[in-house]
Amino acid sequence: MNDHANKGRNTPLAVFLALAMPGLGQVYTGELIKGISYFLIILAMSIVGVQGTVLLPDRMMIFGAMATILACGALYIATVAEAIRKASRSDGSFQLKPYNRWYFYLAMWLLGGIAWGAVRNYSTENYVEAYKIPTASMEPAVRQGDCVLADKTAYRRMPPKKGDIVIFVSPDDRSKKFIKRIEALPGETVVSADGTAKEVPHGSVYVLGDNRDKSYDSRKFGFIPLRDVIGKVRQVYFSSGMNGILWDRIGAVVGSRR
Repeated sequence: MNDHANKGRNTPLAVFLALAMPGLGQVYTGELIKGISYFLIILAMSIVGVQGTVLLPDRMMIFGAMATILACGALYIATVAEAIRKASRSDGSFQLKPYNRWYFYLAMWLLGGIAWGAVRNYSTENYVEAYKIPTASMEPAVRQGDCVLADKTAYRRMPPKKGDIVIFVSPDDRSKKFIKRIEALPGETVVSADGTAKEVPHGSVYVLGDNRDKSYDSRKFGFIPLRDVIGKVRQVYFSSGMNGILWDRIGAVVGSRR
């Protein structure tokens, strides 16, 4: 008996595979090229969406991110629905393909996970990354509990400006990241608490927290090399506090001088 024929498609299994990875449901129902194409299209949509999001005005970044998520999600749901429809219509005459094997589905799922992780890392490393603010050092501009979007392309497109709020690597512990405001640019003079005047060196910036009494900043650790500035904070996309979600904070623009 030929085990590559006379086997229908199991609808619950089609649903499981379709949910496990975009396009995997199509592979299960015998449409390998379509399944791979769906997966690649969703990956491409996510990359293009992120690239477009950073080019939007500050107040529109959250909408660009939401549009990207919704577009990818809509196509994902469509692939699941199509896989269900195709599986439910199959009967004993379904002709199995050589790749209709559990180990092939597992291999595709693993490769898909690697590919998706690579795209996610590429996007967060090069375009935009979300951060949750754990301290009150930048209040009132950025509050404790705010979740912000940092544009990592900003200083590839324009020079840093005084007043920009930035994310940078901690000079004392490079596994940590700080958020502060640029108060002085290269060549400008800053005066320390003891009255000593210092010039900001080439390739560095002087950063301070808006909430001076609760901020550990350049007054303590000195100038920050521009190469350690990760990105410019542009918008709050979510915020919560002791009383729950702070709806009035969602969408707040924070990337410029208050």
